[in-house]
This record gives sequence, C-alpha cells and structure tokens, in this order.
Amino acid sequence: MLVDTHNHLNFEAFDKDWEAAVNRASEAGVGKMIVVGTDIDTSLKAIAMAKQRKTLWATVGFHPHHVKALIKLPYARVQLAQITDQLKKMARGKQVVAVGECGLDYHTYQNSRHKHPDNGRDWEKLKDLQKQIFGMQIELARELKLPLVIHNREADMEVLDAIDHFCKKDGNVPRGVLHCISGSSEFLEKGLNMGFYIGVDGNVTYDGKVKALAKKIPLERLVVETDSPYLAPKPRRRLRNEPANVKIVAEFLAKLKNISREKLEQATTKNAERLFNLH
Repeated sequence: MLVDTHNHLNFEAFDKDWEAAVNRASEAGVGKMIVVGTDIDTSLKAIAMAKQRKTLWATVGFHPHHVKALIKLPYARVQLAQITDQLKKMARGKQVVAVGECGLDYHTYQNSRHKHPDNGRDWEKLKDLQKQIFGMQIELARELKLPLVIHNREADMEVLDAIDHFCKKDGNVPRGVLHCISGSSEFLEKGLNMGFYIGVDGNVTYDGKVKALAKKIPLERLVVETDSPYLAPKPRRRLRNEPANVKIVAEFLAKLKNISREKLEQATTKNAERLFNLH
C-alpha cells in the first residue's frame, strides 16, 4: 500500500470527478491520501472530503501565494491573525492531520496571477507578510502538536531560519515535511538535521536537480507525494496529475535507490503513518 501525502483534490481541477480519482488511486494501491488546504475555503473543502471518504485525511493552512491579496490592506496583520484563528478552529477536527501548506515563496512568476509586485516596497511587504503568516502557522502547529506541511520555493534557508526563530524560546521544533523538495543540498541537509521528513513528487522523473536531491534522502525520512493536479510524472507529464500517479513516483525512486518497490512502499507508508498519525 502507498500513501499520497500531498494532493489538492480540493482544487477546481477535480470538481467534477474527485471521487472517481480517489477510486482510481485505491485501485492502483494507494490506500491513504492527504488532501492539503491552501486557504480557508480549500481547507474547509479538504475536511468535507475527508468526512466523506475513509481513505482521505485533511490539512488546514494558508499558502504564501494567497498573501499577495493582502498587501494593500491597511490592517493586513490583523487579517492574518483572523485567518490563523479560523485555521485553529478547523484544525481541531479529527480529520485534520497537519497545519499547512505554509511557508515562503520567492519565485519570480511571469505571466501569472502569482507574479510578484514590481514595486520594491510592495515586494518587501509581501515577503514580510509571508513570514508573518508562516510564523503564525508554526506557532499553531506547536500549540496543537500537529506536523507542518512546508512550502519552499527559492527561499531555502529563510524557511528554516523562520522555523528556528519561532522555536528558539524552547527549542521545540514541530515535526513536519519539506514538501516537494527543491533547492540546495545545504537546505536538504539542514532540514534533515532539524528532523523533517522530505516529500518527493513527480518532477523527480524529469528534473535532474530534484533527482540528485532524492538520492541523498535517507529512506527513513522519505515520503511520496503527487501535488495533484500539478507535477505529473513522466510519461504523463502533460496531463492532469492525480493521486494514482504516486505509484509512478514510488517506482522511480525505488530504481533510483536500487531497492525493491516493495521495500520503498513499506518504508514510505510507515513514514507517512508515523508523521501524520494516520490510523
């Protein structure tokens, strides 16, 4: 059995057939799936889905992409605190196994609604607000003793430094996963030293840098993800991704690490169940 530890069945791409996608995953041997929230609406939707299907669990979180909408508000920090309060209420549900997707995203998006502000002052404010809402979610995970689902794009050490900063009072770093691993070897190494698990997605099948990082991940810290509907693996790269394709990721990683598929499945499933307390 496999666990897809990160998908977005709660996104619009699956509005018409998310249950069919769950069935296809089950038929492919994916016995457990975690539906990841990225804002209030998608977090609520993830919980609703998990209530309907026993093979689904949910996370609640606020993704850095959604911070952009707040930079022009005069009381943005108050708004962030209100968002965190809503997440806290949702996170107490028995279907919720983690806080996130949360983190930092400094990638320069072109021709996208996620494109960063051209104004330097707004860009600095955006980064500051990303750090604030990330910190609030770190503290929420600590308070509720839930793991973090951590997003990083081109913010390697600032992500880990932020976690250090919010945990320095008592050194109590919450458990969690560095979702969709990317970045430097130093980032991977420090993340492992901090106790985090590492999520690998379909891009490992075609991205040489991700492949090189995946080789360095100890089996006892590895979990497999799809990030559906994104990052479909070869040979389905141009198609909508879905949880069933985590099997392709697992098969690729088994070959990469020169171990049997069964051994990789057993290890990653055990890791996922331990990290997210799945039962």
